[in-house]
Amino acid sequence: MNYTVDYSYTRGGSSPTSGFMFKGRHYRCSLLRFKSPFSRPARGTENVEIYNFVPKSEVAGSLIMIHGLGSVNIPFLFWMGTHLASVGLQASLIVLPGNYTRTADGSVSGKDYFSTDLGNLLRFWQHAVVDVRASIDVLEDRNEWRENNGIVGYCLGGMVATLATVLDERISRTILMTTGSNMARILWESPTLKFVRRDFKQGKGSEGFLNDRARLYARYDNDLAKCQKFRSVEELLSSEVHPLLKVDPLSFARFVPTKKTTMIEAIFDKTLPRETRSGLWRAMGRPRRYLIPSGHVTWLPFQYVLAQYILKTLGIRDTVRKMRLLSKTEFQMPIEEAVKSPEASGERDSQTSSPSKVDR
Repeated sequence: MNYTVDYSYTRGGSSPTSGFMFKGRHYRCSLLRFKSPFSRPARGTENVEIYNFVPKSEVAGSLIMIHGLGSVNIPFLFWMGTHLASVGLQASLIVLPGNYTRTADGSVSGKDYFSTDLGNLLRFWQHAVVDVRASIDVLEDRNEWRENNGIVGYCLGGMVATLATVLDERISRTILMTTGSNMARILWESPTLKFVRRDFKQGKGSEGFLNDRARLYARYDNDLAKCQKFRSVEELLSSEVHPLLKVDPLSFARFVPTKKTTMIEAIFDKTLPRETRSGLWRAMGRPRRYLIPSGHVTWLPFQYVLAQYILKTLGIRDTVRKMRLLSKTEFQMPIEEAVKSPEASGERDSQTSSPSKVDR
C-alpha cells in the first residue's frame, strides 16, 4: 500500500467572493466562496463555501463550525450561527467537500469519507482538513479571525476538527460533539455505514484489506502501538502504518492540546460505537468531557445548551447579549428590502428621493 497523505498546501491561491445572503436584528450572513488550494479535488468540490455570520455589534471572538456527515444537521448549525453572531461571536460555518452543496459529481452527500475505495477516502479527508485551514487564512485576511477563537465540530466535523487542531496552531480552543475515532471499527461497526459493508460483501474494499475485518483489526492494533512512539505528526505521516491511521483522529490524539479541548458525548449514541468515543477521549489525555442523556442526533434540539457552553468557553459573559440566545430566529432577505423600498414600490418622491440605503 503506497498511499501518501499530505496536508500541506499553498496559501493565497485565489481571492474569495462574498455575497450578502440574509440578516437579522443583530447579525448579517454572507456566503464566502473561493477555490480550494487542495491539489486533487473531486469534480464538484473545487470551491470552498463558508456561511459567515457577522455580528452588527462589537465582535468578541471567532468560531468555526464544522457539520457532520451528510446534510441533515446543517439547519441546526444555521441556528447556531444566527444566535451566536447575535451575541457577538463571528461564526463561520464551513461546508466540507463531499457534503451538502459540495457533494462530488455522481456521489451522495457524505458518502466519500467512508468509501470502499481507499484512495478516494484518503483524498476527501485530506481535502477537508486543507479547506478548514485555508478558511482560517481567508478569515485572517479579512481581519475576521481573532485571537479569542475556537472550533466546534459535530460527528464527522469533530473528527476533521481534531486533525485541524493538531495541524494548525492558530486554533485556540476545540469543542468536539459526539465525535469518535478508530476508522477500522467505525467502518465495520457503525449502523450508519451499512452501505459500506454491503459493498464489502460484493468484493469491494480489498485495497488496504478494508473488507477483511479480522486482518484490518489486527493490523490496526499493531500499528496503533507504533503510533504511540511517534514524536511528531510528520513522523506519523512518513511512517508505514496503515493509511487509515494517517486520517484517523485516534493516531493524532496524543498531539491534541488536552487543556484546550472539550468533548461532549451522547450517552445513547448508537451511530458511533462506545469504544470509538471513549478511546478517543483516553488517547487525548482525558480532556474535559460532558456526558449528555441523548442520542447521536436527538441532542440537536438542545442547541441552546451548546451555545451557552461555547460562550462560556470563549469568555463571553454579557448577560444582556446572552439573552438573545432565547430569541426566535428571524431572517430578512435582501430582496425584501428592495421590494419594500419607496423606489421599488413606485412611491418615491421625485423631489426628496435618494437612493435606497444598502445595509453593509
